[in-house]
Amino acid sequence: MAARKRPTAPMPAPCQPCEGTGQITEAVYTGRGARRRRLAEQEATCLDCLGSGIALEVNR
Repeated sequence: MAARKRPTAPMPAPCQPCEGTGQITEAVYTGRGARRRRLAEQEATCLDCLGSGIALEVNR
């Protein structure tokens, strides 16, 4: 008799802010007051998923 196939577990949902990549883009500003301007963008680790790309389940 053939073995029964078990259903596979559903894939976890990707993180919304980073879209599953684990990296987000942050703006870098320079200056102060009215002269503050956007200088560049840099990559940063997503703090919602801690860089894994998978949405963490939070019990609230």
